[in-house]
Order: sequence, then structure tokens, then C-alpha cells
Amino acid sequence: MSTAAVTRSFSAVLLIAAATLLTACGGSGDAPQSASGDKAPAAAAKAGKAAPSRPEDELPAARCPSTAGASLPGPDIVGLKLGMGFDEALNHARCAMPEGVFGFTPRWFQQLQTGSVQLERQGFTIQRGDTSECVFKQIGDAQKCGLGRRVWDHIDELVSVASPGLDGRQAVAGIWRQQHWKPGDMPSRAAVLQALRDKYGREGELTEQQHGTLSWRYDPAGNPLAATDPLFQQCYGIRARPGTQSWSEGCGLSISADLVPPRDNPELVQSLYVGIAHQENLLKLGDAMQAELDRIDAERRASEVEQASGAAPTL
Repeated sequence: MSTAAVTRSFSAVLLIAAATLLTACGGSGDAPQSASGDKAPAAAAKAGKAAPSRPEDELPAARCPSTAGASLPGPDIVGLKLGMGFDEALNHARCAMPEGVFGFTPRWFQQLQTGSVQLERQGFTIQRGDTSECVFKQIGDAQKCGLGRRVWDHIDELVSVASPGLDGRQAVAGIWRQQHWKPGDMPSRAAVLQALRDKYGREGELTEQQHGTLSWRYDPAGNPLAATDPLFQQCYGIRARPGTQSWSEGCGLSISADLVPPRDNPELVQSLYVGIAHQENLLKLGDAMQAELDRIDAERRASEVEQASGAAPTL
């Protein structure tokens, strides 16, 4: 592999909180936005009605059961697969978690130069668990108010999907899932390991003693990488937990899983994190999006110059 291929990599932050803040507090910094990214208050005022308070208020009822990913190749997380269109992925997730609360992510590729283009719905998060009402009595209460304008006392399951793309062409490029069990409901470590083997095939390396980290890593042609292959270490970037995700040229499908035990029993699993993405496809997608954004912005600037060509300033 050439040096350029080795060093060419990118990263993004898997922001669960971005979707949470958008739905809970209407965003911050820029003008308030609806879950779709539109300027909600002004638009609603013109229509003579209040702005929708939740993303589900804008959407039709979910079409269930969903078999959207059945025809697509590759591994899945709760039936979600890489390459699914945004709408079918969101519908599938709502069917898989009918009691789930969801919110949209306004941006995923952090390094994109978007110019004048407003990106729409670059991903979504859906979660279920025990909630209580948001009560604002003192400073700091707003920080407790999360997805769906609820206080999340316990999150049972959370699925986050990255679906970057220009408006109408968003497709699933990464999927992450969290499961958290309460005392008395925790599965055994052996049972979780076996379920992961059954679902994703060969077991990866256990890289930590306290947290069991498993990885399935492939080259772009779909060949599994052995732990002794130099690419195996280079292709580590797709992580199971929220936070910085990175991807490199020469790396294909990556699956990562973290098994977190409770403090008092390493043979049980309190939390399970799983993430899936195809690293080289992420590189290609980011390059294609940037090229299209650059073209759109260049056309905009040229059009503005043409429109201004007839103006004669008075000096």
C-alpha cells in the first residue's frame, strides 16, 4: 500500500447529544430549527399554526412490519443495513422500536465545507427506556431534559444511524447500538459472546481485560484481516461507543463490539455497544459530497456575478 493510502484518513464525532438537543431544546447558536432543519418558528407563523414540538409529529405512521434491509447484503443491527435509504431506515427503526423516541442529527461529516448549502437530516437517534417528565424549577434542570423532551432515568436501548448525503440522497453509512441492562436482567458474558459469534462470524481480538472489545475487520474486497496483518491495527477506527470515529483508505467493513461488565461480576454484561461502518465507502462518500457541494457553491457564485454584471454603481 502506498504512503498516501496509509496516511489518508478522516474522522467524525458520533454525536448522540446532537439529536437530543435538537428535539429537547430546539437547537442552539443559530436560528431555532425544527427537527427537519427548517426555520420552524417563522414558517409556522406564516402557516398560522404552532411549530411541531416533536419529530414524530411531522411524520406519517410507521409502515410495519418492515423488511427494508432483507434484499441488501452484509451484516445488520436490528435489521438496519449499510446502504439503506434514509426514509426506509427511519421507518425500519421505528418498527423495530415502536415505543422509541427519536431525533434527527443535522450534521455528521464534521470536515465538510458546505458553503451556502443547508444539509438536511444527516442521521437519527432512536431510544427507549424509563423516562419522567422534564420539570424546570432551578438552573441546570434543562440539562436533564433529553430526547423527546423527557428525563431519561434509564436507557434500555439506543440506536444511532449516520446517513450523510445531499437532500433526498441520504443513505445509511454507519450504525451504532447500545443496550443497557438493569441488575437482575443482565445476560452472562458467555451468552453475549456466543450471540455475537452467531451473528457476525469469527470472534475478534479481546483487546482489554476489563472491557471485552471484539473486532471484525475486512479489506475493501471483503477479505477478513488477521490480527497479525498490519492493516488490522490501522483499521481500528470504527468504534462501538459514541465519540470520535475514524476511517482510512485500504480498510473495508468494520464491526466493533464492547462488552461492559458490572463492577462486582466480570462474568455478566451490564452494557453492550456495537458499531458497523465501511471505512473506504465513507472516504468515497465524503469526497463525493464535498465535490458536489463545491460545484453547487461555484454555480451559485457565478450566477450572482452574472446577475450583478448589469449593475452600475454610482461612485
